[in-house]
Amino acid sequence: MRKIPLFAIAILFVVFFISQSVSAQFPKIKIPKSKPTPTGQAEPTPSGETQPSHPQPEDRETAKPAAPGGNAGQDQPTIAKDSIVLTTQKGREVGGYEKRGWVPEIEYSVNGPIASGSKLSVEFMLAEKPWVSFDCETNETERGHTWHVRCGGDDIPAGKQVAYAGPVAFAIRLRNELQGTNTTLFNGTAKVVLIPSSDPKIDNRDWYVDEDWRIPFGYVFWAKDEGHGNQTTLHVGFWVRGNTPDIEAHLFYQGKDLAKCSRPGNGAADWNPNLPRWGFINCDFLGVYPTPPPEDEGYDPRFGVRNNPGDYEIKVLLVGHLARSIKFRVASNGSFDNGIATANKIGTDRVIVPVEVIGDSSGPWDRNLWKTGAFYGNPLKGFSAP
Repeated sequence: MRKIPLFAIAILFVVFFISQSVSAQFPKIKIPKSKPTPTGQAEPTPSGETQPSHPQPEDRETAKPAAPGGNAGQDQPTIAKDSIVLTTQKGREVGGYEKRGWVPEIEYSVNGPIASGSKLSVEFMLAEKPWVSFDCETNETERGHTWHVRCGGDDIPAGKQVAYAGPVAFAIRLRNELQGTNTTLFNGTAKVVLIPSSDPKIDNRDWYVDEDWRIPFGYVFWAKDEGHGNQTTLHVGFWVRGNTPDIEAHLFYQGKDLAKCSRPGNGAADWNPNLPRWGFINCDFLGVYPTPPPEDEGYDPRFGVRNNPGDYEIKVLLVGHLARSIKFRVASNGSFDNGIATANKIGTDRVIVPVEVIGDSSGPWDRNLWKTGAFYGNPLKGFSAP
């Protein structure tokens, strides 16, 4: 057996002693285990966060899945009547100069199916005589989806402007030369008004489409909120006139204030309801669901509408004053559909409800136009404004 030198044993002893001393000076550090992020639990947004008061514009041409409802099983294309918006535009210049008058621009949605080779178009009449017609961008759209389009305006050839005010008839058509068809999807009549002015020169005048018929119409529907985990919540829509004001809407059930929707806008000093503009307000009530979510998910108040039948009311404050009341009833089966949209073939699953205008803060408006002018000359059966 080979002997180990004494100096080697001494060195090993010194190294062992030093290592024990060092380890005594640096104790072991415990690293805590990170907790896994819970799945299925939404991150609540700050209470002061709001969305823009103006609805975000649609893309010029978009195809989207239709909302769940009565349109998914149809075999022929139809117009979503509540999507039609007609406006006046100055049109294209003629020889480098702006010609007096106006031309139409229109946007609308078509519920599929739209067959390949199809082309949408719109025709306008003045005093029962043809005026302008134009094609609209069209895309093959399968059943259960919706095609939204905006056309006219600057796409109309220069020189077609008219200095006319009064009823304007129009038709939306869908033709398919492959199938040999040319179908009228919608017939309507708009009321065009010349803005009063003290300036006698008609070159400086403007025209607009009178949309006062929209004010008594409200909409109640379910929609997914992309900003809140794509959860389905209650939405209520209504119209205001003028440059959009500050809006605060409260949802009441059995006298209890359940949820609030706020939209920033013009204050009392700047809001002008006399302006010939109309804006659609889409209020989403966060935390109000078809059925309540599990306790560890969703947002307060975690209220399930289908579990709570009865009468509901939305009270709307415009620049701090009570200006609208919107009521609807939930049946024992959890549905709030009153049948008006279906009976009138509106083409969407949004439930139409009357809107009561309270006080005079909304300014002067034609309170009777809805009787004849609703949905561009297509008044609804079974609807009555408060």
